[in-house]
Amino acid sequence: MKNKTILLLGVFLLTLSVQAQDQQGNPQIYQNEGVYYRDKKQNELYTGDYREYYDNGTLKLEMQIKNGLPEGAYLIYFDNRKPKEVRSYKEGKLHGLWRTYDISGQLISEAEYKNGAKHGTWRIWDELGNQRYEMNYYEGNKIGLWRMWDDKGNLLDEKKY
Repeated sequence: MKNKTILLLGVFLLTLSVQAQDQQGNPQIYQNEGVYYRDKKQNELYTGDYREYYDNGTLKLEMQIKNGLPEGAYLIYFDNRKPKEVRSYKEGKLHGLWRTYDISGQLISEAEYKNGAKHGTWRIWDELGNQRYEMNYYEGNKIGLWRMWDDKGNLLDEKKY
C-alpha cells in the first residue's frame, strides 16, 4: 500500500511538471496585447523559442521570446519555405532591419527601426525589382530627402523634410 501511494504521488507530481504543448511540440503559451505568458492566468512570463506551422507541416513563423516579449530574429515564411518577413526585436520593440519579400523570394521592402520607432532609410521596390520609394526617418520623424520613381526609374517626386 505504501509503495502504491508513493507511485501515485510520483505520477501526480510528474504530470504537474509536464508543460502543455501544441501539436508541433511548442509549449502552450498565451498572448495578450503582445506579451506572451506560460499560463492562461497570465502570472508567468514566457521565455523560449516559438514556432508556428502551416497545416501541411511547413514552418510558418519562428521567433524567440524573452520575459514575455519578442527578442532577436522574428521570421515569417510563405508555405513554399521562402522568407516572407525578416524582423528583429529588442525588448519587444522593432529594432533593426525589417525586410519583406514576395513569394518568389524577391525583396520588396526594407525598413529600419530603433526601439520601436521608424529610424533610418526605408525602401520599396516593385515586382520587377525597380526601386519606387525611398524615405528617411529619425526617431519616428520624417527627415531628409523622400523620393518616388516611376516603373522606368524616372524621378517623379522629391521632397525634403
